[in-house]
Amino acid sequence: MEVPHSVEDFGQYYEAMDEALDKLEEEVIGSHDQPDVDLLPIAGESNAEDHLQWLNHHRSELWRVLCHSELETDKIEAWRIQQDQLICRRIAWHERCLEAWFKSTGAKSASLINGKLKNIKGRQRVEIVDADAIPAEYKNETITYSPDKKRILAALKESGEIVEGTEVVVGEDKIKIDTPDDAV
Repeated sequence: MEVPHSVEDFGQYYEAMDEALDKLEEEVIGSHDQPDVDLLPIAGESNAEDHLQWLNHHRSELWRVLCHSELETDKIEAWRIQQDQLICRRIAWHERCLEAWFKSTGAKSASLINGKLKNIKGRQRVEIVDADAIPAEYKNETITYSPDKKRILAALKESGEIVEGTEVVVGEDKIKIDTPDDAV
């Protein structure tokens, strides 16, 4: 399909792009990787203006969708927290009632229709109150190393030599396209 150069032709191009997107794997969707739809150079400033206008429109629409979904997500999260608190209070109340009943029986275990209760003896454990006060013989020695990329790059600039085990990679040039609503 030929790339549109007028505003009227964008609909057909979007349909072809959407059809190709439907065939992509989930990992690609949401990235800037595009389906295999033909791209042709834009002919003239007027056509470039059309593309910029639509680019601005779609960026604004994406921002609107993201803001709307975030607002709805916040509402859902608030509802979930409220429900969690309500249900957890009810769970805790039932657990306290069962614990009180079970302790009053003096039994080591109870097997009922809807569940079992069992008294488990507390075990000894150590809590660290002040790690610095603990003598060295009671501490495990740990040594960790991680590459310092800034230092490696500084060494390359200083000596011109590449540090063993590394590669210097230069990212691709990119074209930044600003539209008036980008500041929003």
